[in-house]
Amino acid sequence: MRKVLILGYTPYAYEVMYAVFFVCGCIMLYGLYRNLHSYGLGVRKFFGLAASDFWRKTGRFFEFGVGQRKVLKDRGGGVMHGTLFFGFLMLLAYTTLIFIQTDLLPVFTPFVFIQGSTYLTLEFLGDTLGAAFIVGLMIAIYRRFVEKLDKLETKRDDYFILGMLVWIGASGFVVEGLRLAIEPVAWAAFSPVGDALSGFFGSSPIMAAAPALYQGFWWAHMLSVMALIAAAPYTKLIHVFTSGANVALAPVKSMGKLDTPFNLQKMLESGVAEAPKSIESASEFSPLQLLALDACTNCGRCEEVCPAHAAGRDLSPRLVVQDLGRDVRTGTPGDVFSKGVIREGELWSCTMCNACVSVCPVFIDQVDYVTEFRRTLVSENRLDGKKRLFLESIAKYGNPFGLPPSERQSWLAELGVKTVKEKPGAEYLYWLGCQSSYDPRARNVAKSVVRILQEAKVDFAVLGSEETCTGEPVRRMGEEGRFQELVLKNTETFARHGVRKVVVHCAHCFNSFLNEYPEFGSNIEVIHHSQLIARLIGEGKLRPGQMEEKVTFHDPCNLGRINGVFDEPRDVLSSISGIKLEEMERSKMNSFCCGGGGANVWYEVQEKKKVGVIRAEEAAATGAQTLAVGCPFCITMFEDAFKTIGGTPMQVKDIAELVADSLGEKK
Repeated sequence: MRKVLILGYTPYAYEVMYAVFFVCGCIMLYGLYRNLHSYGLGVRKFFGLAASDFWRKTGRFFEFGVGQRKVLKDRGGGVMHGTLFFGFLMLLAYTTLIFIQTDLLPVFTPFVFIQGSTYLTLEFLGDTLGAAFIVGLMIAIYRRFVEKLDKLETKRDDYFILGMLVWIGASGFVVEGLRLAIEPVAWAAFSPVGDALSGFFGSSPIMAAAPALYQGFWWAHMLSVMALIAAAPYTKLIHVFTSGANVALAPVKSMGKLDTPFNLQKMLESGVAEAPKSIESASEFSPLQLLALDACTNCGRCEEVCPAHAAGRDLSPRLVVQDLGRDVRTGTPGDVFSKGVIREGELWSCTMCNACVSVCPVFIDQVDYVTEFRRTLVSENRLDGKKRLFLESIAKYGNPFGLPPSERQSWLAELGVKTVKEKPGAEYLYWLGCQSSYDPRARNVAKSVVRILQEAKVDFAVLGSEETCTGEPVRRMGEEGRFQELVLKNTETFARHGVRKVVVHCAHCFNSFLNEYPEFGSNIEVIHHSQLIARLIGEGKLRPGQMEEKVTFHDPCNLGRINGVFDEPRDVLSSISGIKLEEMERSKMNSFCCGGGGANVWYEVQEKKKVGVIRAEEAAATGAQTLAVGCPFCITMFEDAFKTIGGTPMQVKDIAELVADSLGEKK
């Protein structure tokens, strides 16, 4: 039908169309090749990366790339992106199938596969989802130019792309309406938009010029599509390719695991020591990191959830990625610091809560870039006094407080807690962590955990003075070598004492043991105290008492968002009779950081409003009397926040403290 109409009025129309398509396709492919080449990704390497973890990457691609799972979760932009994306996919599939049936297959066979109900179904889906595509474009225009949302940055590309897409969508329907008006068909109702337009055209004065109008709109529509195809790699539309590629190729790893730039253990075994490479220029990133910089769609989701940005700190995860990407594309010589592409204050503002990583629809790891440059700053000793003191204390004493290791054990002995030397073969090693070993307030959490373990008759012991920092904040500050030294030391200690199960109440230690230690030979089973307490209650070994209290729970980033432990802390709180649990508006995966992550608790950052204060106000808004947490760093940050707020502060307690309190006085 379409071919008859076009060829009836314009000789060689299809020959010209495919010639234009070939030229535009070559321009597009060259642009894509140029981009791949700039990442250092050859075809062989590209497919090699795709082949590693193939099935998990394939599942992720279909769930988040094709299925748009993260995008659709966004209450504001989910509908818009859904209609745009799925409408575009349907139009692409429809056009491709028609091309195969009408132009490709007849060269080889008379076989027809698009006919009857199949054809009518395609017509209906193409029309309805094409209309959805137009609706999505209208929403996008409204959000960007009428609402002018802060998270949406409008550039020249946006005017061009939105204008072209609106024109292509609208002109496509005009072409369809004119075609049906010129040559009516019985099945026109299966193209509802085209049918409605054909009725309008058929009853209007323009019907006399319909054939000429059809030709004009057809050519304008076709050439616009081809022009957009050719322009895609040179405009913002490159993200159609790079974002999909990044979803498909990004490393499959835990959100809580930082990349390892070198392996100290292998260096020691081989006797060959190599100085770790310091990244100073964006062009020095790995091919996948360079690809991710180009994958950013400028959607603003990362900036919207960033606690540092909300606090008025000098950080936007979106700008980190975009500024680095722009630096790579311009190719200006010099390091990122001297050029002002990245600022030191920007790097130290990050709490490494991974909120930006969790919401990014195209799987960019913004924390990865921050970590790389923090390592560079540490290697060049560009640190202030507090950061330097922190690292020196860890190196000399094995803890950030600069206190002797003996103080880890002295107060525990008073509770009747045995060390692994005194009690070899204990089922669990209770790892206290530096905060609860030395900080008086955090020690109460450890005392509560001990009370619970003793009440439930759990077989456990501690390391005492042999315990040292896990290295979690050390690594996040950028001191990779010191972190790996601590890992090797702790792993050797575990092996020497035959430790197999470790229970921790610090969410940071939990994440490090769970996600980062295994790479260096650790094979321990790690469990967070909320998980163990929930299990003990479930098995009837622990029976919490009663406590009339309204409580809200803050999900620590390293426990909840990063490691998916959401239910157990809530199960523990719900097991205490009389407790009423009130959820904050932002909870579980969307929980807002306390401000203590990324080693932030050990140094100061300029900000307009403390991250912890923002979260403390959210907790207070629930009307709860107590803010329950699952990490000692959260206690530190929130108690400090409530002092800043003033008035009658909420109580801040670890879930273990609430359980221990419900048990009453120890007999």
